This record gives sequence, C-alpha cells and structure tokens, in this order.
Amino acid sequence: MNSFILTVRPQPDADLDVACLARRAVAAMASPVMAPAYLNPVNIPSPGATGGLIFTSRHAITGFLDLFGGTVPPAWRQTPVFAVGRASGRAARLAGFSDVTIGAGGGAGLAPLVTAQRDRITAPLLWPCAVHRGFDMAAALAPDMAVTAMPVYDMVPVESMSDEAATALANGTLSAVILMSARSARLFRNQLRCHGLEERIDGLTLIAGSKAIAEAAGPGWQQSFVARRPTRARLLAIACLFYHRMAARRRDTGAAEGKGLTTE
Repeated sequence: MNSFILTVRPQPDADLDVACLARRAVAAMASPVMAPAYLNPVNIPSPGATGGLIFTSRHAITGFLDLFGGTVPPAWRQTPVFAVGRASGRAARLAGFSDVTIGAGGGAGLAPLVTAQRDRITAPLLWPCAVHRGFDMAAALAPDMAVTAMPVYDMVPVESMSDEAATALANGTLSAVILMSARSARLFRNQLRCHGLEERIDGLTLIAGSKAIAEAAGPGWQQSFVARRPTRARLLAIACLFYHRMAARRRDTGAAEGKGLTTE
C-alpha cells in the first residue's frame, strides 16, 4: 500500500511541493488549509516616497501587482526589491523589477540583507504583506530603517481538507504532514477535529519549520522533525529523507518475513 506525504500550503505552492517531491520519487498530496484573498489598499505610497519594497511571499507580489492591473508600472521597476526565497525573487524579476536582492530563512534571514543596504535607502521601505503575519519585518528593522506595512492579501482558512487527504488519513496511508507556519499547524488540527480524525495523529509524523510551529501543532504525533531553518528546501529535504527511510524499512521487513516462509 502506498504511503503519502501531505503538504497544506496554499496553492499554487502546494502543487509545486507535490511536483518537487514526485521528482524525488516521493508520493505526496496537497490539501491547503488556507487560500489567498487579495485586498485593495486605499493609500498606496508613490514610488518616489518609497525607498524599497519588501516581499516575504509570492502572494504579496501577486497582491501588489493586482493593485496595478497585474503589471508593474514603469515608475516602480527600478525600486530596490528585497524578497524572501528564490521563488519570490524569480517572481519579482519576472514581474519586471530590475533590482532584486534575495534572502533565505524567512523574514529573519532577509532582514540583515536589507540592513546592509541602509546607506542607499533614503526613504521608508514598503512591505506589501499578509493581514496575518508570523514575522514582524518593521520591528526587525527598527530603529535603523522605517518600514510601512501594507496588507495586500489575507489568507482565509479552508474549512475542510480535501477528500483525498481525508481518505488517506482514515485508511492510514498518510504518513507525514509538512507544516510551515504556526497558523497552518493550528488550522490543520482544527480540520482533523472537524472530520473526526484527530485520533489519527498518533500515526502521523510531523515535519515542522520551527520549534514554534511544532508547538502550535500540538501533542500526540508519532514523531516530529524540526528544520534548523524554516525554508521550503529544508522541509522538502526532510520529507524525502523520511519517506525513503520509511520505504527502506518496509522493504527490509518484507524481506525478513519472506525468509521465514517455507513451502511443502
């Protein structure tokens, strides 16, 4: 019987995770616990009054572009951009920004790269962001640099998990769950309760992006792995290692049982 890794990230990130794991011979499925809802802020600073843009997710880039009909206006294209992760950096460049600095390790990993360029930033930074944020970039850069947070999207909870995930949980073919935020961890536990599947937690392995995320995921897991840094690459690497070690143990167990069989 196949065993699956579950990713609960919003789309399209969840499907990208599934595809990445599939390329590494890992069976995975997606069941997002949140979906983006893009907003329309009333007050948008002008490019001339903005020293740079900070993007801590691709959804923030999409939300910012939506303010201008999906295309970066020419006046914004030379604005310095600071983005978390290679995927966000690529998205920023594809959108038309020419001056892009990429950091790893979430907002905490990006903050020092922003601070290192303080001499060329002569106006407050603009941070298009989510309504709910697990990291405060404005606080991280204070008092050296001024940051204006501008929510451009909200992550709305998805009430029910996918039928595929619920079935896999019910029949025991789901082996691990990847959780990249404390909020997604709490929402996943809520979905388990809503589906009457919370008792299945003792058969699941937790792959968490940080200790805080693991704590938010609550007790009862069969085992837990916590990444040293909350990056997608590290979490997927842990998922691959776990999956292939589990498959190897099953093969070894099957081989040992087979040696014990006799025929007459």
